[in-house]
Amino acid sequence: MKAVTKKKVLQKSQDLRGIGLLMMLFVLAFLLAGCEKESQKTEGDQQTHSSYSDTSHESSLAKEIIVVHLPGLPEDAKKLEMVLIQPGSFKMGSSGDEQERSDTDWPLHEVTITKPFYMGKHEVTQAQWESVMGNNPSYFRGKPNNPVEKVRWRTCQRFIKKLNSLGQGTFRLPTEEEWEYACRAGTKTRFSFGDSLGNADRYMWWEGNNNPNGTKEVGLKMPNSWGLYDMHGNVQEWCEDRWQLPYERGPQVNPQGPLSGSSFFFLWTNRVFRGGSFASRAQDCRSSYRSREQSIDFHYSLGFRLVRE
Repeated sequence: MKAVTKKKVLQKSQDLRGIGLLMMLFVLAFLLAGCEKESQKTEGDQQTHSSYSDTSHESSLAKEIIVVHLPGLPEDAKKLEMVLIQPGSFKMGSSGDEQERSDTDWPLHEVTITKPFYMGKHEVTQAQWESVMGNNPSYFRGKPNNPVEKVRWRTCQRFIKKLNSLGQGTFRLPTEEEWEYACRAGTKTRFSFGDSLGNADRYMWWEGNNNPNGTKEVGLKMPNSWGLYDMHGNVQEWCEDRWQLPYERGPQVNPQGPLSGSSFFFLWTNRVFRGGSFASRAQDCRSSYRSREQSIDFHYSLGFRLVRE
């Protein structure tokens, strides 16, 4: 009788251990299922967040470009689009060992721009000029989406005055610091597309691909990383600044150019231009290249782009 009882107790103990093992397996399976569910939830949250971020980024990109409506601009003409340029700091000028640097380049120095501004996505076109001024001074006229050229610095000021009277913002020429900051678009190389000319034909019109001779329709080449076209080549671009010879200078914050500069009486004040043209050598299309022209003079490779404050 005792042997039978002992056997029953042993069997009961084994049964309990079996039940306990099953319960442990059940609990373990439950926990694993919960973890998997939480993992899926987290992954879904991440995908949702990623999708939201991408949508938000696309939305912010869309808001970075504004269109300035010009009266009488033909429907098939390029719109006057402006790209938002965020504030920041950069190294302006070129180092002494930069390949094919010019003596007129600024020596390297830090410039900080503290306020955002809008920069013309393209150079001002013939059609845009004509819609505001009622005439077309260009040598290569009859090409509405080509940049306007043969415009004096002073005539550009009259264009800007009329444009400002339309009530769509305050426009002006860029300072040369704003121009180089926007041209570089965060780069430190000779061109916004690098140091080599291997990709030059993808980004700029210059003497190396000037066929046929003359200006080309804006926006046909690749833009820089901030969405600006033809910052290198096509036409040189007037800046607001009076010309001054380069000198060693320390860090600058929102520089506005000199109050006086190289001139012969008042009318012959020299003003800065940037960017190179369809007829320029590659070294004259570099981000740091700068030159000057008298404010009452013009030529068929000199145009401009706008800034809106």
